[in-house]
This record gives sequence, structure tokens and C-alpha cells, in this order.
Amino acid sequence: MRWLNRDKKKAAKSGKTKRAATARKRPMPRWAKRTVRGAAAAVALGTVLGGPVWLWKSGWVAETAGAVGASLSRSLGEAGLRVDQVYLHGRLNESADDIADALAIDRGTPILSVDLEQARARVEALSWVRVAGIRREFPNAIRVTVSERRPLALWQRGSKLTLVDDEGVIITDRGLDRFANLLVIVGDDAPAHAQKLLATLSAEPGLLERVDAAVRVGKRRWNVRMDNGVFVRLPEKDADGAWHRFARLEREHGLLKQDLLSIDLRIPDQLIVRTRVERPALERKVRDRRGKDT
Repeated sequence: MRWLNRDKKKAAKSGKTKRAATARKRPMPRWAKRTVRGAAAAVALGTVLGGPVWLWKSGWVAETAGAVGASLSRSLGEAGLRVDQVYLHGRLNESADDIADALAIDRGTPILSVDLEQARARVEALSWVRVAGIRREFPNAIRVTVSERRPLALWQRGSKLTLVDDEGVIITDRGLDRFANLLVIVGDDAPAHAQKLLATLSAEPGLLERVDAAVRVGKRRWNVRMDNGVFVRLPEKDADGAWHRFARLEREHGLLKQDLLSIDLRIPDQLIVRTRVERPALERKVRDRRGKDT
């Protein structure tokens, strides 16, 4: 009887335990699941976004990446990935030594530690260099290609000459003897307009050979000085047409062989010349009509 009663008590206890377990394992309501999931997502997002932001602000990521990169570069350099050769292409006027100094790359430097952008910026800061390109050639070479500025004219300011390129950029004021054949230009804004003037003058090659200098007047137009000292005054508008007209008159009447001080082409269909010889009429106006000019 006692064992039977004990068994009944055990059964009763077992039933209570099962009911309690069943009660604890009831499914969670949907609203509760949504709340829990939302809270978990917020925590995760805060960890993902907040953590890296703090790391970047603290500089830890940059410092660690830099240290790892430097260590990797040294290791690869020891394995043979180091600079043994630097090849240079496109150099004509810029000093090779100045380019080497701007690159600042020593033989044996780990090739991955070379900052190509900074090296390029330093090379492009040189006076003759318009554009530079620098790249690695594994395992052990750096290749540098430069495009130099194209000298266009000598800009005169007072007694000083400066070499300028076709964009009006100053190149240098040293070693100008080898550029003595270039056109001399005068005027505050002359370099910015020199390329257009050269295009106009080049349309008549025979006259271009005799051009000695050009003076920018009033930031509007040019006076062109020929090799015999004669000034040809070009108009502000249609300088191309006036220069062609002057070339035709020169071929027909040999104006530059006459004793003239200036030839004024600023008025369409007219040619005003000023002579050197002292006489009552120093200026003469000549109509420009179909080759009958004098």
C-alpha cells in the first residue's frame, strides 16, 4: 500500500512537473517577437555603425592599416619587390636630376611603399612638366612618363625676358639663348593671347619669317614689329583678314622695301602708312581696292 501510495504521489508530482514544463513552453505572442527582434536589430545596427565610426574617429583603423601596410611592404621588399630601376620617358628640356630629386625614390626602396600620387604631384610642380604619369612595374621598376610644356614666345617685361608656353604659362627665365628665334611679345596680358596671334601670323609664312616682335595694345589688339623696324598695326577685330590683306599688298607693292615707319590696317579697305623721311605729309591714306593700292 505504501509503495502504491508512493507511486501515486510520484505520479501526481510528475503530472505537476509536466504541466509546469508545458506552461513554460507556450509559444511567444507575435507582438512580443516583433519587439524582441526590433530591439536586437537596433543593438546590432548600433554595433555595426557606431563601432567603426568610433574607430575611425580615434584613428585606430588608419594607424593599424598604415602599420600593417608598412610591414607588408618591408616584407615584400625583402622578398625582392624593391625598386632597382627608374625609367624616364618624354624628357626634353627639364633636368633629369631635378626629376630624380622630385621623385625622391631611392634604390632598394620597397616598391609598394612608393606613394605614386605624391611623386607625380612633385614632378608636375617642375617648371617644364605639364603632365606626368608614374606607375609600378613589378617586380622592381618604376616607369615615369612626362609631357613637357611647349615653348611659344619670349615675354618681355622691362629688360627681363621670360619663356612662356602655348597656354600662357611661365616656364623659365634661365637658358634662353637657345630660344632666341622665338617671337618676343610685350604687354601685361600678352602671354594669354600669344597663341592666337601666332596662329594669325602663321597663315602667311612668308611674312611670319620677317616678324621680330609684337606689342599688345590696350589689352585689345596687336602692333607687329617687322625685322626692318616697321610696325604693322592690326585691328581689334578680324586681325586674320587684315594680315592676309597686308600680305597681298606686300606681294604686289613691296611695302616693306619702302622707307616706312608704320602700316596701319585698323580701318577696313584702307591702308595708312607713316614714312620715315621728314616731309610735310607724314601720313598717307590709300584706298585698298582690288590691288590698286600704292
